Amino acid sequence: MLLKRGTRRRSATLLLAAALTAVSLTGCAVGKETGADRLSKESVTIRLDWWGAEERQKKTAAAVHLFEQKHPGIHVDMEFSDWTGYWDRLATMSAAGSPPDVIQMDGLYLSSYADRGALLDLGRSKFIDRDRLSREVLDTGRYKGSLYGIPSTVTVVGLAVNTTVLDRLGLTLPDTKTWTWKEYEDFAAEVTQASGGKVAGTLPLTGSAALDLFARQRGDHLFSKDGHIVLEPETLTAFWNATDRLIEAKATLSRSQLADAAALPLDQSPLSTGKAAMSVIFANQLSAYAAASGGDTFTLVDPPADPDAAPDSQFVKSSQYWSISAQTQHPAESALLVNFLTGDREAAKILGVERGLPAVSALRSEIRESLTPEDRGAAAFVESVEKGPVGSAPAVAPTGASDIETVLTRYGQEVMFGRSDAESAAKAFLEEVSDKIYSAG
Repeated sequence: MLLKRGTRRRSATLLLAAALTAVSLTGCAVGKETGADRLSKESVTIRLDWWGAEERQKKTAAAVHLFEQKHPGIHVDMEFSDWTGYWDRLATMSAAGSPPDVIQMDGLYLSSYADRGALLDLGRSKFIDRDRLSREVLDTGRYKGSLYGIPSTVTVVGLAVNTTVLDRLGLTLPDTKTWTWKEYEDFAAEVTQASGGKVAGTLPLTGSAALDLFARQRGDHLFSKDGHIVLEPETLTAFWNATDRLIEAKATLSRSQLADAAALPLDQSPLSTGKAAMSVIFANQLSAYAAASGGDTFTLVDPPADPDAAPDSQFVKSSQYWSISAQTQHPAESALLVNFLTGDREAAKILGVERGLPAVSALRSEIRESLTPEDRGAAAFVESVEKGPVGSAPAVAPTGASDIETVLTRYGQEVMFGRSDAESAAKAFLEEVSDKIYSAG
């Protein structure tokens, strides 16, 4: 499974730790205090920063230009980069006392920045319409009772299937409403065999979102709401053993190929290049995989589940948030931009579902007709999950656990290459993450 946000490096985590330590030592307003929560009578410039590929850059820029037309007294300087570069820069700018006013935020980092006073409490802003979001969705942006992120979009985890590849091989999916993990693994092996080894049936489960879904099916969870890692080692052991079964059955790529693929961007991943027929992804990524494939057709189906799986194991999460720096000199203008990007009808048509399905459900009918077939399929899949049964949204990663993806990958590869058994690696992983959370306070 490739829930791609981009290539991650350990340097991002180290820089974040250093930068946020600097913020915590010098106070939340490094070098200056937050401005008054009222609109300026003079023209102002605010900075907006986000991560993402070229498609997101174009759509976001177009939406921001529309915002500037509607608010001629506000100019927005736009900055963006890939996932790793984004967090490197944000950490450095925060330490230097010059963060952007409006920040695209992820659940992995929300608590880390909020804990050190780097984010504004948006529950107090009179320029953000919070009532148009359901309480359940809005609460995903809360941390310790304060609202530090406005959810922009929502997404779910699903299994992406390249139907062009299956059609070419003359294969038909099993009943994905009822299939078990064993049926899924057997079908993946059938795909590899039918292609003569040219196409791997699937990519294994990787990443914290896939792990959380896997855990929920077993009545387990990754994090608790009060900021602890609560995953049972047996769950993680089973998670990694599932990868070994796929490899041994030739239902996925080889160990070396999987290790190489872990560092690839989305548009070069095996799912995008036709070297794998299936993978668990975030629903909002479906169109990007289809576009990168050069014309193949993709669909989303339910991930497998065994008969005894918890019925509410699936979940809806915020794809990302918009946050505002606690150091901004223009909180009112920044809040207007956040309100626009998350709730304006014309902006919604421009942004589409590249970041996910609009969190404001009233906007969804506005964009439906302009969506690609994959985007419409992804939107329908998210809404089908929303109708339930569905579990609660995952807790935001506790402070200290921002690098969980890197740590999970490291231990997973230790198991995959036989340098550690799954049980020992699971215990070591849980101990390391728990220590990081404890050390962070």
